[in-house]
Amino acid sequence: MSVGWVLVLLALLPLAAWLVVLAAVAVRRALRRLGDEQARRLRLARMLGSADLVVVPTSDVDLPESTVLDVATNAGMRFMGYERTDSPLRRRVGVFVRVGGEVDAVIRGENVATRGEAVATRGRGSTAPR
Repeated sequence: MSVGWVLVLLALLPLAAWLVVLAAVAVRRALRRLGDEQARRLRLARMLGSADLVVVPTSDVDLPESTVLDVATNAGMRFMGYERTDSPLRRRVGVFVRVGGEVDAVIRGENVATRGEAVATRGRGSTAPR
């Protein structure tokens, strides 16, 4: 193999790398869409979990917005809105907060005691011997 062919192959390596990345993204999207609607609803409910603030990429859900809102409401979450990510390869994300949680109280402007204050005041009313 001559030096010229080696240089041509080296010049084509970035193009080949991009093709591999695009193929991996296409396979990932196809695998994510597997399963029926009930399985996708369950996956979304697991993503919402028990945290006070959850950010879910819309590309990971693949459900109609009305269904997403229904699942979020059943999980005790409130939909805040969409946010764009910094990366150009990712789509927007949905932001959810737990209804009645600390983050929800801060957003609504309610007076929320910090964790340190809550722990400190918890022991004051105790009548148990130490």
